[in-house]
Amino acid sequence: MRLALRIVFALVLGIAIGLGATWLSLRAGISAFEERSGPWITSRDFGSAEAGARARAIVAVRGLMALPAREAIYFNAATDSEGRALDGGCRYRIAGPPLSARWWSVTAYGTDSHLIPNARHAYSSGDDGAEAVLALTGPEPGLGEIATRAGEPFELTLRAYGPGPDLLDGELPEIERLSC
Repeated sequence: MRLALRIVFALVLGIAIGLGATWLSLRAGISAFEERSGPWITSRDFGSAEAGARARAIVAVRGLMALPAREAIYFNAATDSEGRALDGGCRYRIAGPPLSARWWSVTAYGTDSHLIPNARHAYSSGDDGAEAVLALTGPEPGLGEIATRAGEPFELTLRAYGPGPDLLDGELPEIERLSC
């Protein structure tokens, strides 16, 4: 009887450790994608049949509603351009040249992959691809700025809709920490 209980305990423990490690790998997995430009990370395979099982699982866990790359390319950043983790208590300026895309948007997400609740409903910024990318984030956002939450890390998603063929080879916006 004791041997059977030990075997059941070992199986349950092994399954729990395996599921936990898989979950953690998927939550942190976006950093494993191959396309990088400064702090921005993406994959050409989001939303396509070429995406592997791990890429699909990461998209499912993180809540990206990934369109094929011919329709939209999603870039994710968890650090600023100097490699520091994005801190909700700091103000950031996201700026760069016009993107090779018909429309872009920048959205802030909490570490739970959900929008950061705020009274102003200040979740994202966007414009057409002919305009330079400019967005500001901070815990006390001004008009048109994206809200973050002081004391919590966050991530940014840059969406480029109707991307040009040269988007992945072009310059992406820098994320500059203005103050903390």
